[in-house]
Amino acid sequence: MLQCTPAAAATLEAVRQQNDIPDGHGVRLFPAPAPEGEVGLGIDFAAEPQADDVVTEQHGTTLMVDGQINEQLDGLTLDVVPDPSQDGNGAPQLVLRSPEG
Repeated sequence: MLQCTPAAAATLEAVRQQNDIPDGHGVRLFPAPAPEGEVGLGIDFAAEPQADDVVTEQHGTTLMVDGQINEQLDGLTLDVVPDPSQDGNGAPQLVLRSPEG
């Protein structure tokens, strides 16, 4: 199962509030088209999970992972890098971390 750090949950909650997304909406991760025919990871807020979503509650955040990618995300952790630009001007970015790193 995909894990979520407290920092990532707090960042997602802040984004939800900044975008006036109603309370009770969770975060849904799903396969999204990427350049050159690859598949990327899409993330959005949703009121209800899709039929094949795997749903967990972590640190006050509801995570809904599309069943098509749940196995690939199993064992990974959703985390946040506060300022990946390292110059103090960047926005936080969500990252997936493996147990090794």
